[in-house]
Amino acid sequence: MNQASSSYQRIFLDRLGQRFASRSQLVQEVSKVLHVGRDAVYRRLRGDTALTADELMLLAKTFEVRTEISPHSKGRVPTLRYPEGRRFVQNEFDHFIHLIKGLEAMKNLPGARADIASPELPMYYEMATPMLRNFKIFMFGITTWNLAKWKKCSFSPDLISKSLHDVVDQVIRGYYTVPARELWSIGILDVTLRQINYLAQVGRFENTEHLYQLFDELFLIVDHLEKMVHTGKRFPLGETPTDNSPDFRVYHNELSNTSNIVLVNSDVRSYLFTTLVNPNYIATSDPELCTEVQQWFDNLIEYGSALHSEAGKYAAQYFGYLRNQIRQQRERILVSQTVF
Repeated sequence: MNQASSSYQRIFLDRLGQRFASRSQLVQEVSKVLHVGRDAVYRRLRGDTALTADELMLLAKTFEVRTEISPHSKGRVPTLRYPEGRRFVQNEFDHFIHLIKGLEAMKNLPGARADIASPELPMYYEMATPMLRNFKIFMFGITTWNLAKWKKCSFSPDLISKSLHDVVDQVIRGYYTVPARELWSIGILDVTLRQINYLAQVGRFENTEHLYQLFDELFLIVDHLEKMVHTGKRFPLGETPTDNSPDFRVYHNELSNTSNIVLVNSDVRSYLFTTLVNPNYIATSDPELCTEVQQWFDNLIEYGSALHSEAGKYAAQYFGYLRNQIRQQRERILVSQTVF
């Protein structure tokens, strides 16, 4: 290969490598697509063998990798992508199955740790209890995922199968396997409370007992969040933390309009995930974008307020505010149903 071809192949293969959690996974998948042995793949990665035009275009199409080089990027084009394609959610299982695949890859990263910022209650807390999990899946189904079978249905836990609960349980447990810093807003319950209020107003609860169970479970979740903050450990609801439980630190920045991001760092690479039409997401491992988000997150942490066991009055006020939100919304719905 001449120098220009070698440089372009290296850029393309570097970009392709960002699609995978490890080099071994890259080699395995490229071997399958090109129908060549692992040694042949390694020769292409080292530059000893040139990629043919057909091979390059096949890899680009299969893994959705850009082939062009911007004259302003010095050979590097930052990209954000849909990890499983633009239309990967066809039913209520797809999103969670893809999350499990991503979590498995994350657990294989040496030294994996996460920085998470969210203006809403993160999914792995919000789906920790059965009725609220049913409700949120139903809401995603009739909004983001546009599932026709639920469009005219009233909410009922019977719509969500046990097999789906088993899949979601795996997702939730996966999130508790790595240390994390999280940035919460004061309005993390706002979206869920508005959704509950809306369905109550339009009469789309099949059973009003389910409506009030949602409020009971929200109180349980807030209690659990407070326990994790006080212990400095991440652990599933209903369990007790141990010395081996991953470390957990929470911060609150009143000045920030918080973006919804997950930045997974490791000893080998960083991965950035950000929601696009929540809960769907796009991802990148572009070093420049990951560094920019890391600096943004660290800045918010530096000028934010820590919620921990020593936070005392501040932490008590924060969780007290969340409980008051739940209580007030429940009372408003109760009064409106009594009047009408």
